[in-house]
Amino acid sequence: MAVALYNFHARQYMGSDYTSLVAVVVRSQSHAVMFRNALEDLRKRPGDPDVFSRLENFLWRIPQHIDGISFSLQANQLSKSDYHASLARLQDVKERMSEMRQQLDGIILGASPEKFLHQGQVIENDLALTYSMLEELVHSEAAKQRIVMERLGRTISVLIFMILLLIVGLLISLFKLKRKHHKVMQLSQFDELTKLGNRRYLLSFAESFCKQSQRSGCSLGLILMDIDHFKYVNDTFGHPAGDQILRVFAGALKDEVREIDVLARIGGEEFCVLMPDTDVDGAVKLAERLRQKVSDLTQQQLGVATSVTMSLGVATGHEAIFKHLYARADKALYQAKTNGRNRVEIG
Repeated sequence: MAVALYNFHARQYMGSDYTSLVAVVVRSQSHAVMFRNALEDLRKRPGDPDVFSRLENFLWRIPQHIDGISFSLQANQLSKSDYHASLARLQDVKERMSEMRQQLDGIILGASPEKFLHQGQVIENDLALTYSMLEELVHSEAAKQRIVMERLGRTISVLIFMILLLIVGLLISLFKLKRKHHKVMQLSQFDELTKLGNRRYLLSFAESFCKQSQRSGCSLGLILMDIDHFKYVNDTFGHPAGDQILRVFAGALKDEVREIDVLARIGGEEFCVLMPDTDVDGAVKLAERLRQKVSDLTQQQLGVATSVTMSLGVATGHEAIFKHLYARADKALYQAKTNGRNRVEIG
């Protein structure tokens, strides 16, 4: 609303060149004064050709100034009711000055100048009064213009400040929203307990790794791991102890896998490693290292008076669909549990 109001007044006042209008009025006032002086000179020197020449010039020039004032008043954004009476008086003066030009011709030929001087004095008085009223009107409107523009300028400054505050507020809100979004993404793709990726996280890489394996011809490896008898640990030592073992277990896995491998917790005590560019020998070697690493965890490291082992199922190949590779690894994991646990089987 402030901007709309500012634009309205700007259009209204910017088209009003009050400085130019004041200059026109002041210039016209000066010619009115000079016209009065010429009339006085005529009274003193009625036959002076120089006086006749000056009067002829003023009788022609003052109507021109009246036309200029009329145009300037109508070009500015003044209310017609404010200057209508003054403009009508000036138009009347213009008509009377036309009559005075004819009278001046008679005076030059020897007629008495008294009627001419009287009418000129009346016209000069009318001009002085009218120009004074117009000057006061224009100065008043110019003052109003300055006040309105100053107020609107302050309003716009406040509005701009508020907009800047709003922008800063929006940026802060967007920053907070981005952080919350990042946190939600973290929660949706990472396991809060072990800080490993979850099943969603694993699947976000799985299909692209499969396609990469198809294009490059390099084998893709997958290891599924399940902690042996984990239910017994929870039942015997409690779930807090089980959580502690899961955290230590996840840390042991992190120490062995490569940076390009995707390590995830996909179930309660079930974990997996997805390994790009890995053949069966490399996958089995990693699986054995992981199995041995977990088996070597001491009670002091685990923080629980027990030991931990795990069973592993390995699958490698160039599967175009991840679930086929996963099914083979899951089948191998089941075989490892069936064959006595704490071992690696290949699917």
